[in-house]
Amino acid sequence: MGNRAPDGVEAGCAGQTGDGEGDERGEDAERLAGLAAARLLDAPDEAEEYLRKALALGAGALPAETLARWHSQLVMVLAGRPGRELELAETALHAAARWGGVSDADAVHLTLVAARALHRAGRHAEAVELFEPPLAAQDAPYPAPEMAVLRGQFGKSLRRIGRYREAGAQFLEGARLIGNDPARVEAEAELIWSAASALDAGGAEDQAQQAYLRAARLWGELGRIGPRSRCLRSAAWLRFWSADSEADREAGITALGEVLAELEALARREPSAQVTVELEYTRNQLADMQER
Repeated sequence: MGNRAPDGVEAGCAGQTGDGEGDERGEDAERLAGLAAARLLDAPDEAEEYLRKALALGAGALPAETLARWHSQLVMVLAGRPGRELELAETALHAAARWGGVSDADAVHLTLVAARALHRAGRHAEAVELFEPPLAAQDAPYPAPEMAVLRGQFGKSLRRIGRYREAGAQFLEGARLIGNDPARVEAEAELIWSAASALDAGGAEDQAQQAYLRAARLWGELGRIGPRSRCLRSAAWLRFWSADSEADREAGITALGEVLAELEALARREPSAQVTVELEYTRNQLADMQER
């Protein structure tokens, strides 16, 4: 952060013409930042304007930590404004640089804010570049449920740029983080299903099949007929297509037949439009598989 004068103003900063002027600028910047803080929740437009003016005035006149804190407040303002993801990402990265050497935890958090903003904006290659270093280093600045969401977003961006197996690994890690939480079984099932699909696309057939079956089990625990049936059908097809022998292909047909039998039994006990739809899909796919 460099040496500081006794009054807390950084010494030797570019653009500072004298202690008196620097003090005055610093006081004006702090006044504007105070106005911004009072308007963060109810008047974000005004808060943003005050913060930008405070940062311009405070540069070279106030301690680095004070300026970093105001940059973080500006990120918070932009994070609540829909449609400004790219601006949010740029501002968050600038704020992260300000926290470098002051607070590593804040720098990591703001880097991930930028990554998530780029993910939402569809800039997946750029998002991956920012997600990768902190997550590879196992930095975990949030509770497990939030980290699971973060891993899921990272996985989606990886998948969009064709890094399928790495995407699958991120989805599975997200599922692991919430695997013992009964309140998040649905989120776990979604992550494992996403992992199965990514691993399937990446040619990791055995891992993909296991993940489809794991997801199907979880969907069954939740009573979700449609997702369970789709996962079981995908697992059966994967077994069929990756078969090395006629016996293995027959095993795929048998697996799909078991899905059909399960749905037929369910239709007799609890008939519903959803069961009817899944029955039709499964019958058609079984007929297709048998023809092949």
